[in-house]
Amino acid sequence: MALGDAVQPQAVQSYKVVLDAYGFIKGWLIATSLWVGVLLLVVAAFYGLPAVRNGDTGHLWGLLGMAVLYGFGVALLFAAPLAWVLAYLLRPVRNQWIHIGAFFTVPTVAFWLLGSVLGFGWQPLMLIPWATVGAAAAIGRWAVRNDVVYWNSPAAPA
Repeated sequence: MALGDAVQPQAVQSYKVVLDAYGFIKGWLIATSLWVGVLLLVVAAFYGLPAVRNGDTGHLWGLLGMAVLYGFGVALLFAAPLAWVLAYLLRPVRNQWIHIGAFFTVPTVAFWLLGSVLGFGWQPLMLIPWATVGAAAAIGRWAVRNDVVYWNSPAAPA
């Protein structure tokens, strides 16, 4: 460094938490399979058992198949884009437990609002069934916590 040269500020290191496609798909499949599995148990308990008791089981397989298609369809159309946006927004956060907490809170509230608009009700009590979506998303995010890649990228000096 010569006399009179200005001192250049050092670049600030910014870390990004990134999931590759394998990790994203793995987390989505785990979360969706958990949620659809719980949905199938609920449908079987509330519709299947009374149908078996009454001897009217003709529609039961169709109802279970419809629940599977509904569950995976909603997860593909709404949950996957929501998870992608949430993961993108959480890139600067290194603490994986904050990611897991956000993956519980944001889907719970988002699906509660979506369900409210669709006519399921605005009552705070309705957060309980929608918390199953958040719990499945949080478990899916927890399952891929070791699959994240930390990128060091020099940020432009402020």
